[in-house]
Amino acid sequence: MKPLTPMEAVAALYADGHDGTAETIVASLGRAVFGDSGITPAGPAQRLMARASHRLMQWTTTRRQAGEEATFRNALLERSGHPYARSLLASSGQETESLVEGGDPMNGPYMMIAPEIRQAGTRWDRLFFNSVQGRDVQLRFIWETRATYDAARQALGQGRPVRLKALAAGTGLSMILAYDKLMREGCDAGLITVNITDRDPANTAKTKRLLGKLASTQGTATEAESEGGISAQTEDIFEAGGGPGVATYDVVTAVGILEYLQGFACLTTEQRLDLPQVREEATALHLAERLGKITTESASLIVNTYRPHASTRILEVFGKRFDYRHRADLSALLATAHFRPSRLVGSGTIYDVEVHEKFSPGS
Repeated sequence: MKPLTPMEAVAALYADGHDGTAETIVASLGRAVFGDSGITPAGPAQRLMARASHRLMQWTTTRRQAGEEATFRNALLERSGHPYARSLLASSGQETESLVEGGDPMNGPYMMIAPEIRQAGTRWDRLFFNSVQGRDVQLRFIWETRATYDAARQALGQGRPVRLKALAAGTGLSMILAYDKLMREGCDAGLITVNITDRDPANTAKTKRLLGKLASTQGTATEAESEGGISAQTEDIFEAGGGPGVATYDVVTAVGILEYLQGFACLTTEQRLDLPQVREEATALHLAERLGKITTESASLIVNTYRPHASTRILEVFGKRFDYRHRADLSALLATAHFRPSRLVGSGTIYDVEVHEKFSPGS
């Protein structure tokens, strides 16, 4: 692979063309994710730096409110010219108050998992993407991908077909890596059905472009969900139908979603900053109910916690709003939809990634 910075790698994956480069990037990511990536949670010195950075951002950031929209200025971030910095400084309001998983800057930390890309990263890449939360995002991605692959491999090893769904997955890169590995190992594509969904049409379009570039997905990529295929669709999980004929899945990933939904939280940004909290129609409880409807009787659900930390308070300086949950909060929430913790895949500074299994009431 020729030297690529993280954002150059993101462009190669999701823009038109660059087919050979995209294949190489996915192969490198796969080796790191399923091998020894060498990535560990941030240490004490880096966590201390996060607290200092939070103070610095508080002192150097100005906010201008115009109606429901807020804009931010910070000379340090503006000087960097980095896409991640621009995403922080973008307007915040009801529709844009949280960073959207799947946006190009949000894929940057994933690229740092590949050693070749990590080595080519700039100083600002390292500051933004190897922060305390950046490292945890990388680990969350690795754990999610491994857990997805393991759950699918277990079903296939028993001779059973398996249906997988990546929920609000941005560009679905984690699911694609798991599927790519299954195909490279010679698994029967006819036994594997994958549905990658996101409510942002731009993310869905990027997913489709990537699926069209990879040798492992070109022959099975479909426009609409079909048995033995891999598809990407625009879907708002809260607006999707839920009747008796709804499609059900054996493995569902719902990572990076719950931190934006109210209910069963140990803390919220609004509580911590003593801000008014507007009640939202779509809550974590509604998502749990929906997850219960789209999963089979013994399905595996892959989810993450989100713990309060100074590195997330940096994001709050720029108007981002979060709902925080420890493992006990997550278990209590998912128990309402008949899921129980099965195993802890990995634990970082901010995120834990867990597999929950569906159970029948009374069992």
